[in-house]
Amino acid sequence: MKQLTLKVTSRALHGRGPARRLRADGSIPAIIYGKSGNQSVSVAQEAFRDLMRAKGNAASLIDLDVDGKKHLSLIKEFQRHPITQKFLHIDIMEIDPNSPMTAAIPVRAIGEAHGVKTDGGTLAIVSQTINVRCLPKDLPEFIEIDVTELKVNESIHVGEVKAPKGITFPGDPKRVVVVCSEMAEEEAAPEATPVAGAVAAPGAEGAAAPAAGAAPAAGAAPAAAAPAAKK
Repeated sequence: MKQLTLKVTSRALHGRGPARRLRADGSIPAIIYGKSGNQSVSVAQEAFRDLMRAKGNAASLIDLDVDGKKHLSLIKEFQRHPITQKFLHIDIMEIDPNSPMTAAIPVRAIGEAHGVKTDGGTLAIVSQTINVRCLPKDLPEFIEIDVTELKVNESIHVGEVKAPKGITFPGDPKRVVVVCSEMAEEEAAPEATPVAGAVAAPGAEGAAAPAAGAAPAAGAAPAAAAPAAKK
């Protein structure tokens, strides 16, 4: 389990105006949720970006430095600007190192599924995270799932995942985590069929003759008259 460090600063002002000014100055408004109550803080944009790069997709505990005081914590949620990708807000959860905690841990598939290797199926991770409950010291970076024996049209549920030592899965045991599906065959494009009553372009091979009694198209030479029947 990665354990990273983040320095934050207490802030007294709240609301949209102070939050906008913080962002304009290169900081991110954040809130720490804990047993002792909620605390408003600010985080330097660059410092939090470096933390997230070091963290990657793995779950990790954070040694939070709040004005010189250390707190064990977990990044619960964050918001980003859809265009600039700058961080707009962070929710941080304070952790008691001696009490069990619940957290959503990323799923990682291990091995090549039998259905993919042998039958040309496709593997999909349906649930990107699984909720786990454990002491902070036992919190894993990932929940690894061996998919080697998974065949086409088979799936793995939460209740079938082997839990690491000291960890339980408090969620629905029937929840699907990984599935191997049969790859759909591409349908061949149907050949174009002539529309009933359609007239071929002038000069085209096999152009249909005008219907009996129909006036010739503009600019078209009149059709030769058929010889009169001999009496």
